Amino acid sequence: MTDSLSDDAAKVLRAPSYRSDQLAALLEVFSVWSSGSFMRGLAAGAGLDLDATSIVAITLLAREGNQRASALATRLRVGASAISKLSNRLSAIELVEKLPDPDDTRATLLRLTPAGTAAARALVQAGDSMMAELMREWPEDDRIQFNRLLRRFRDDAIVHSVRTETAVHPYTEPRKL
Repeated sequence: MTDSLSDDAAKVLRAPSYRSDQLAALLEVFSVWSSGSFMRGLAAGAGLDLDATSIVAITLLAREGNQRASALATRLRVGASAISKLSNRLSAIELVEKLPDPDDTRATLLRLTPAGTAAARALVQAGDSMMAELMREWPEDDRIQFNRLLRRFRDDAIVHSVRTETAVHPYTEPRKL
């Protein structure tokens, strides 16, 4: 019988590995940073008791502004019932409010309340503090170079992402009813 360390090592050896060390490193960071426990821990450090989906929803509303529930559901990749429960939960703790959509009286918009905006600011501050802590011992030249290269990578990744998504789902004008 093998111990769990040996089992874990065997799994790593069987797993396909990337030739790109950069991709492997990014996937490790994404895996950790997108985990619910990490996001809840970061939020808790900012004095917020929120689940991961709520954290992402608040962040999206802060960055992109008021949205229909259906648009937020699409961004969060959840269904109508999940977004309904989420918006009710965030409304109950007064972080989000529902407003009539001026363009469609059948629809509602979700908007951050002042408390929701404060929560979003606290999340940004927690992220900024984390990055400062991670890079605290980096020489200034390394920080500058990393920032420059990361922005370049981000820009190229976004262009590639748009091309990839367009190839799979070409944009079409929505039909007007």
